[in-house]
Amino acid sequence: MNITYLELPTRDLVAQRDFYSNVLELSVRLSADKLEVSVGKTDLVFTQTEPDFDYAYHFAFNIPENQFHAAKTWISNRIPLLHDEAGENEFASESWNSNSVYFKDVAGNVLEFIARHNLKNAVEGDFDSSQILNISEIGLPSEDVITFAKHLCSELNISVFKQEPGETFTPVGDDNGLLILPIKNRIWFPNSGVPAKLLLVRVHGETNGGRWEIRGVPYETIHR
Repeated sequence: MNITYLELPTRDLVAQRDFYSNVLELSVRLSADKLEVSVGKTDLVFTQTEPDFDYAYHFAFNIPENQFHAAKTWISNRIPLLHDEAGENEFASESWNSNSVYFKDVAGNVLEFIARHNLKNAVEGDFDSSQILNISEIGLPSEDVITFAKHLCSELNISVFKQEPGETFTPVGDDNGLLILPIKNRIWFPNSGVPAKLLLVRVHGETNGGRWEIRGVPYETIHR
């Protein structure tokens, strides 16, 4: 599954432009009502919303599977990393065969660099922004995770990823692209202080040759 387009609201387009251009060194284009960011194979778009909008999302970036430590050094020299209650700031998943670090953008969105070792995408050389490959996760909270997961699996021809469906957290998709489904108000990992809220979102993706869109809330799934 590939996430090709992600659109999210934000209250300060200029501040987001400065973060994604100066901190992540990605190509950006700012207009009066939106900010377009090129993230490898994914188009990320922030749209202008009300000044009192004070909510945040979680999304992740795939990086080459052999560049985790270099990417951690690169990003930690630019912005503080998030840590868990034990003070750890890097996270390995045995079941996912991955390593991750987390940080926030200026809007408070919880971002993640994740190296997925099942993907054969190793590269040589020093890490830089050209190795931010795509957006590989977007969080879609709901009030009934299992029902929502079943709906998405059926509609998009995807499967629950690396676990049994859970009432508080279920990922669906694959290593290239995942929809992360937490229960509403669950705090985004790791100890971010950011609750998973039901927020407006537009996601375009491709699965097994089929193109689709999820938008809402309430979430609506559209075949394109």
